[in-house]
Amino acid sequence: MSAIDQYKHTHLGFIECPSSFDFVYSNATRKIAIYELLENIPNGETEFDGKEGDILIGGGSGEAPAFRISLPESLLFFTGDKVEDFDNYEDLFKAFWTPTQAYILCEGFSKVGWTPAIPIEFWLAENSCLLLIDSVERFLGFKIPSLPKSALNFIN
Repeated sequence: MSAIDQYKHTHLGFIECPSSFDFVYSNATRKIAIYELLENIPNGETEFDGKEGDILIGGGSGEAPAFRISLPESLLFFTGDKVEDFDNYEDLFKAFWTPTQAYILCEGFSKVGWTPAIPIEFWLAENSCLLLIDSVERFLGFKIPSLPKSALNFIN
């Protein structure tokens, strides 16, 4: 059972992280689930945080480590709109992985376009938002002609 399973959520799809190393304990999967939270996460949760409507890349303990993307704030930020109440990037997106997990994920994402010139959190948030805008019907309203294509794709 993954940490996400104790909360209301919907599964939007999978992205691939072609790491040479396992990022899920005793599992050779290279798929990372993308979830939309359907409830606010209580303060005591240690695997991730978030509010209803936020996106989680990975489900925490039991699967890939979690990465939270706040919506609609991050969609607005990456499409050039003004974001209110934004003090630092953790207001928009936040990683919940250890240094070892970060190394494993970064090694995989480097094969699909990430480089250390850009913080992995910024790259993953931007590319995840671009993927959602391009692929999920309810986010199509954020699409503008000047947006680049995501380096990520939904996979089966």
